[in-house]
Amino acid sequence: MAVNETVKYGIIGVGMMGREHLINLHHLRTQGVVVVCIADPHLPSQQLALELAQSFDWPLKVFSGHQELLDSGLCDVVVVSSPNMTHYLILMDILNHPKPHHVLVEKPLCTTVADCRKVVNAARKRPDMLVQVGLEYRYMPPVAKLIEIVKGGTLGQVKMVAIREHRFPFLIKVNNWNRFNSNTGGTLVEKCCHFFDLMRLFAGANPVRMMASGAMDVNHKDEIYDGKVPDIIDNAYVIVEFDNGARGMLDLCMFAEGSKNEQEISVVGHTGKRCIIIIVPLIQTMILH
Repeated sequence: MAVNETVKYGIIGVGMMGREHLINLHHLRTQGVVVVCIADPHLPSQQLALELAQSFDWPLKVFSGHQELLDSGLCDVVVVSSPNMTHYLILMDILNHPKPHHVLVEKPLCTTVADCRKVVNAARKRPDMLVQVGLEYRYMPPVAKLIEIVKGGTLGQVKMVAIREHRFPFLIKVNNWNRFNSNTGGTLVEKCCHFFDLMRLFAGANPVRMMASGAMDVNHKDEIYDGKVPDIIDNAYVIVEFDNGARGMLDLCMFAEGSKNEQEISVVGHTGKRCIIIIVPLIQTMILH
């Protein structure tokens, strides 16, 4: 893009996360960003997005499907914030489209490893397109500061990364799609891919072994959708071993909504330690020595 040229965005999937992207992109309007179109088959989501865009004075072209949006040629960049199980087909259609569209896809990239590999391979064949996964935790100011500290060598060689999230259950989504592993990829994919991404960043290495124990003990057990009971786990312990000897640990509980500290991230090197604590409901963060 040339300097001062308007960058036109399209959003595929305007449920809760899609509308959040719409708000965030509006904050960038002074930098030449504008959302020009959306695609979503769910009419109530379309309407909510339109009302939001009207408050921004952004007229939107509305499509019921992503292919129509791509074929319209209206946008330069596409944000994919549709349900997880739709990512693979949408991304492949974007990557195979004759018009290049830069892409930001909400996490997770796909719901299976096989589909992720296919998307990565297809993206490598499109040097004219930038494809990014929305693992935004690494850009949160307190986390970004912790990454800076770790990469600066203050802690020495990282040996241990511990992440605890004790929080509320999954939110209600359109048609309750997030209640089933086949749609989400599983709780450790849907919710926790952020944390495994951070472990890799802090350790500066790739995982070689993983062990986990989890269960569905409290949440959603009394819910039934189309005759099926949800199967997503609501708590787990996970240990990840990295190729440089570092280890990561995740402690997840999704029926602990009364917790004062919703998230705690601790990084320990051979010469020091730093922690981040996220406190709810005040949403305060701090880095502790």
